[in-house]
This record gives sequence, structure tokens and C-alpha cells, in this order.
Amino acid sequence: MIFEAQTKLISLPDLLPLRQKILKPFATIDECENPGDNHPTTFHIGVYVGPRLVSIATFLDEGRPEFFYGQSYRLRGMATDNSYQKQGCGALALSSGLDRLRKQKVDFVWCNARVKAFNFYQRMGFYFFGDFFDIPKIGPHKIMYRRLI
Repeated sequence: MIFEAQTKLISLPDLLPLRQKILKPFATIDECENPGDNHPTTFHIGVYVGPRLVSIATFLDEGRPEFFYGQSYRLRGMATDNSYQKQGCGALALSSGLDRLRKQKVDFVWCNARVKAFNFYQRMGFYFFGDFFDIPKIGPHKIMYRRLI
């Protein structure tokens, strides 16, 4: 990373414009809110370069029946502004969230990963699970996971 970035907890309204821009440009801002975004155990991480929010990640207390490793969280809505991709901002957002989960004694994290994000998640220590599946208007995905403890 060639610039100074700051990671902090952010609110849902703060992250929705970036989520829309990068992940759901076909949707309205309101349609970019996901189930569980406002749950008390959910948290949102933002990476700022100066005053500009450049990367986001949401972590929800949500398990999957296929995984029974204790407490698990779901990573969802991870996005980095196009002009800051491949510069470490996404890794900073994800690492910050994973550190917070470890402090909470969470055992496991999983996500539905887009094909174009596979390499990123693999570099961050995630593994594939199951077959491809399609999310309408978005495209093919695979479940990826990582143990934390």
C-alpha cells in the first residue's frame, strides 16, 4: 500500500453507496441493504484513504448447516472502489474484520464469493466448498470459508 489508510467501524448508511457502485450497480441504494445488516451482532468495516471510503466489508453472525465448527460469521458485501483495487485496501478491511472476530472467539468465517474474487480470498487463506451456483443479475459464485481458531 503506497498511501496511508485507516480502518474503522462504520454505519450501514455510510457503506451503501460503495456497495451499490461496486456490487449492485443495477439496484437502488435501498435495494443494496441485505438481511441482517442492522442486526445488533453485525458489524461493518470501512477503509478510508483521507476522507474517502474506499473499501467495505460486512460481518454477520450467520452459520451454514454444512459447517459445524462452533460459532461462525458470514462475510458479505465486501467491495473496494475500482481506483483502489489491488492496492491492499480490501485485504486491510478483511483482516480488520477477521481480527475482530478472533477477539470475539469466533471459530469460522464463510462467504459467497464471486468468480473474480476467488484469487483474493485464496490469498487471504480461504478455501472452496461445494459447487458453483448462480445469483441472478450477479453471476456465478462458490462458497469459500476460513477457520479462525
